Amino acid sequence: MAVTSATEQITPDGVLTRMRLLLPDLPDSTRHTAQRILDDPRSAVAGTINDLAASAGTSTGAVSRLCRALGLDGYPALRVSVITEAAATAYGSWNADISREIGPNDSLADVARTLEAVQARAVHTTLAGLDLDAVAAAAAAISGATRVNVYAVSGSGVMARELELRLSRIGVACWTYADVHDGLVAAAQLTDRDVAIAVSYSGETDETLDMLATAREHGARTVAITAGPRSRLAQLADHLLVTVAEETTFQDGPLASRHSELAVVEMLYLAVGQHDYDRTVQLLSVTERAVRPRRPERRTRSTRTNSR
Repeated sequence: MAVTSATEQITPDGVLTRMRLLLPDLPDSTRHTAQRILDDPRSAVAGTINDLAASAGTSTGAVSRLCRALGLDGYPALRVSVITEAAATAYGSWNADISREIGPNDSLADVARTLEAVQARAVHTTLAGLDLDAVAAAAAAISGATRVNVYAVSGSGVMARELELRLSRIGVACWTYADVHDGLVAAAQLTDRDVAIAVSYSGETDETLDMLATAREHGARTVAITAGPRSRLAQLADHLLVTVAEETTFQDGPLASRHSELAVVEMLYLAVGQHDYDRTVQLLSVTERAVRPRRPERRTRSTRTNSR
């Protein structure tokens, strides 16, 4: 089967986007350096390499390692790239002007502003870095599949169910599995005509890994939606779709990842819909007519009419 490699280096446009995508897998000192830049791009690179290392609490070696991870020749190239991107986009002002911390005395207006900023930034970064070739390949596989299984446990199960609802609406035979026993039984019955999709923030959830691995063993094409581009789940995926989380107070990685996961679910759904456009339009119309009589506002109007 034709696959999109899950191990190829992710190289989306924009050094800040690449940095955020790489962040979870960077060594501690390099990650601290990257986080310092992401928190306030302009001020972080305003000085020398020594200034950046000091403000990040790391070393010049950590800065150099970050440059190599980003495919840059050195700190001067990093500095120019960050300044250029921060000046050309809203990225810099998002980071400089809005904290991701929520205090007990913050007004709800400030909380709303923070929430708006971090969620918008997570979706922006995720979509900017998304491998669109992988999306297209996954959509083509889903469109032609006999069956599609979606595996996820705990909070990721919400996104799995959302994907099932959307795909089912446009005629894709799709089932979601949150229980590992049920999922393994279903995965063992897949063939090379089927597709298995796994959703996991970390990419290291054992139950989700077992279900996707079993599906892969039986020939199904595999898709992973995860914030761990070098996770074990990513290694099982023929098509890898990477998400980015923006954490705030009370919202750690998995909780913070929901909006970026939903953005990827939406992209995959839209790509599948585009793959057979006329059929999608027809099915949306048919299903809309089917549920129309069950809408509360319509039932209320009908009741009022009949009572006259």
